[in-house]
Amino acid sequence: MKLAAVYACIYVISSNVAQMPLHVMRRTGKKVEAARDHPAFYLVHDEPNTWQTSYKWRELKQRHILGWGNGFTRVIRHRRTGEVTGLEACMPWETTLLNTGGRYTYGVYNEEGSFAINPDDMIHVRALGNDQKMGLSPVLQHAETIGMGMSGQKYTESFFSGNARPAGIVSVKGELNDGAWKRLKEMWQKATAMLRSQENRTMLLPAELDYKALTVSPVDAQLIDMMKLNRSMIAGIFNVPAHMINDLEKATFSNISEQAIQFVRYTMMPWVTNWEQELNRRLFTRAEREAGYYVRFNLAGLLRGTAKERAEFYHFAITDGWMSRNEARAFEDMNPKDGLDEMLVSV
Repeated sequence: MKLAAVYACIYVISSNVAQMPLHVMRRTGKKVEAARDHPAFYLVHDEPNTWQTSYKWRELKQRHILGWGNGFTRVIRHRRTGEVTGLEACMPWETTLLNTGGRYTYGVYNEEGSFAINPDDMIHVRALGNDQKMGLSPVLQHAETIGMGMSGQKYTESFFSGNARPAGIVSVKGELNDGAWKRLKEMWQKATAMLRSQENRTMLLPAELDYKALTVSPVDAQLIDMMKLNRSMIAGIFNVPAHMINDLEKATFSNISEQAIQFVRYTMMPWVTNWEQELNRRLFTRAEREAGYYVRFNLAGLLRGTAKERAEFYHFAITDGWMSRNEARAFEDMNPKDGLDEMLVSV
């Protein structure tokens, strides 16, 4: 992730996956509630393992998915009861899928040794892939585009350090012999070295010398435009709006608001669904799923509007009779009040 645009895209998606509240829910008939008594609730909501919070675990896994194509988490279970007791992050460069006589297992090779893990005990969230088993790295899939950006970045670094092209030209009136050229070169290098260490100083030149600074050429200006285009292309690879990686050249307040909504719908929602379905099939037995247990990301925070927009939303929800006033207070982290649980219907 040495290219700034790639790092920014991966950070934006990973941090958004990590910041959303993640709960274990239970549906009983028409009633839905948080299943705080289920052992997986604390793991996904608070602390999956000794080393990570829920935020850092999800952030790391999403980073692995975007960088390597696969995010692996080992499900630790109680030996006797089979109850989920921990979620241990596995590194993608230490994990591989093995086929031994038609039976698949995950092989993990790390500093603690070698382990074979049953697929039922491995949460494996994948990026887009060509088969049903492994995801492909978006970075490797688009290596040519990203490589173009890195080449431009290296040239720009050299450009600003003064190595790619000269900063100016020194001309001399008349002719100089070899000895005079050597003395002039040494004098110039010594003088410019002193200027670099002492800001805002003026260099005085002998009357026979003339210095002309070089401005940015059309070729260099074209390079800058190419880097802007490359940054936009990288944002497109990860489906991240350009303004979210600080490319504000064509941004306006109105289109930023609309793009933020589209980001949640068309970028985050697919990733959330990917996570939810994989967690559901690995954390819960079939009997638990049939009993109504499931995990749910809460996207409300990403779509949270301004105070005025929320007030208008609550007003219509309450007066149309599908939200109580105490439910609206709960969304704003306010305590319930007596007499505000009944539904109101405008007449």
